[in-house]
Amino acid sequence: MSKKVYLLWFGQTVSWTGSAMSFFAIGVWIYETTGKASALSTILFIVAIVGVITGPFGGVLADRFPRKKLIIIFDLIIAVLMCLIGYLAINDMLSLTLLIPFALAFGIFEIAHWTTWSAFLGDVVKKHEVTKVSALFESAEAISVLIGPIGGAFIYSFFGLTGVILVDVITCLFGILTIAFFKSKKIETKSKLNVKNVYFDLIEAYHWLKKQKGLLALVLIFAVGNFLWGFTQVLLPPMILSFTDATGLGLVESSVGLAFLFGSIISLRLADWLQGNLKVAIYCGLLGGLSLILGSIRPSIFLLCIHGVIGGVSGTVQYTVSSGAWLAITDEHIRGRALALRGTIAQMLRPLGVVIAGPLGDYLEFNFYPANVESLSLLVGSGAGRGYALLYLSIGVIYVGLWLVNFNNKNLKSLSRQVKEITNN
Repeated sequence: MSKKVYLLWFGQTVSWTGSAMSFFAIGVWIYETTGKASALSTILFIVAIVGVITGPFGGVLADRFPRKKLIIIFDLIIAVLMCLIGYLAINDMLSLTLLIPFALAFGIFEIAHWTTWSAFLGDVVKKHEVTKVSALFESAEAISVLIGPIGGAFIYSFFGLTGVILVDVITCLFGILTIAFFKSKKIETKSKLNVKNVYFDLIEAYHWLKKQKGLLALVLIFAVGNFLWGFTQVLLPPMILSFTDATGLGLVESSVGLAFLFGSIISLRLADWLQGNLKVAIYCGLLGGLSLILGSIRPSIFLLCIHGVIGGVSGTVQYTVSSGAWLAITDEHIRGRALALRGTIAQMLRPLGVVIAGPLGDYLEFNFYPANVESLSLLVGSGAGRGYALLYLSIGVIYVGLWLVNFNNKNLKSLSRQVKEITNN
C-alpha cells in the first residue's frame, strides 16, 4: 500500500482516540450529574436510533459530492458541537436536557461521517488491497477503544470535561490535516440534489443490493447478530458488578480492547488469505457465540476475560472479512449508498436488543432464577447476577445457532467466489 495510506491511518488513529476520550468523558459527566445509568442509556439510544434512520441519506451525499470534502465538513461540524458542549460545561450551563439535541446532531453527523469515510477508503486503495486496508483501519479503531477511556479518565480527573473536549478538537484538526494529502475522486451525477432525486438515489441503491444476494445474506445475518450483541451491552456490567467491583469490570473491558487490537494485527498479517474467505467469518461467529457461553457459566473474572479476548479477536477478524467484501464489490458510483444501507440494516435491530435486555434480564434475575435456583445453578452457578448470566448464556446459544444455520449458506459461498474473482484480477 502507499505510504500516504499509513499517514492517513496515523491521523485517524489520533483523531478517533480523541473522540473516544470525549465520549467517555461525557458518559462520566452524565453519570456523575444524574447518578443514573438510565440517563446515559437514553443518550446512547437517541444517537443509535437517529443514526439508523438518517444513515442512508449520508450515503446519498457520499455518492454526489467529493468524499474528502464531506469528511472534513462533517468533522468540523462535530468539532463545533463539542466546543459548544465544552462552553456550556465550563460555564456550568450544561444539563442532560441540553445534551439531547446534541445527541440528535451526533446521531446524524457521526453516521454520515462513517458512511462517507468507508466509501472514501475504497477510493484510495486498489481492489486487491481492500481487506488489508480494512484490517489496518480496524487497528486504528482498536487503539482508540483501548486508549480513549484511559486517556479520557486521566484528563477528566485533572481538567474536567472541557479539558477532554479541547484535546478532542485538537486531534480532530490533526486528522483533517492528514486527509488533506489525498485527492477526492470526481463524483459524476446526472441530476440536482432535491427530495425527489434523493428518493430515486435510495431506490437505486435498494435495487442494487437486492441483486447482490451474497452481500444481502451477510448483512441480514449481521443484523440478527448485532441484535443479540445488543443484549450483552446491557447485561455485562450488572453481571460483573454483582460479584466484583469496578476494577473487575475495567479489567474485562480492557481485555476486549486489547483483543480488538490483536484481532486487527492478525487480520493485517493474514489479509491476503482472509480476502473473500467467508468460511472464516462463519467460524469466527461460532467462536463468538462460544465465548458468550464461556463468560456466563460461572462468576469468574478469568472466564470473562477469556470471553472478551475470544469475542474481540473473532469479531474483529469477522468484520474485516465483511468490510473487504463490501469494498471489493461496490464501485465508485454506488459505494456510499451501499455502505450506508449496510450500516443501517446491520445496526437496525441492536437498539431493540438494548431495550429488551434490561427488563428481561431483571425478570430472570429477581423472579425466574430464584424460583428455579436448584436446577439453573448447574448451568450458570449460584449467587447474585446469575439471572443476568442465564440470559447471557441463552444469547450465546442462539448466536451459535445463527452461524450453524448459515454454515453452508449458498449465497455466502457465491459471495466468497465473487470477491476472490474481483480481487485477483
